[in-house]
Amino acid sequence: MSAAAKILLIEDDPGITNTLQRVLAEEGYEVAVEKRGDNGLARAATEQFHVVISDLKVPGTNGLEIVRQLHAAQPRLPIILVTAYGTTETAIEAMKFGAYDYLLKPFDFPP
Repeated sequence: MSAAAKILLIEDDPGITNTLQRVLAEEGYEVAVEKRGDNGLARAATEQFHVVISDLKVPGTNGLEIVRQLHAAQPRLPIILVTAYGTTETAIEAMKFGAYDYLLKPFDFPP
């Protein structure tokens, strides 16, 4: 049996963190959580993750900087940027920095 895919979630909103952590765990993923961008970057440098999901606005550093630094260090690591404050310009910038995808909050989860 193979190990569960490991996801790093960088999010400071407890409600979103709890919901995403629960939904992802129900799908069989192992989820590690960091509430600050700088802590998320440090953790990604010392642990192996299969995917990173980061909010655009987190303390410590912003999501675009997280994408830029992680993509430079681990170009094959999928990074999904999420935000409630999305603009076309931000989405384009995130993709240029190497984001795999860009999602807007709130999320719709199947029942």
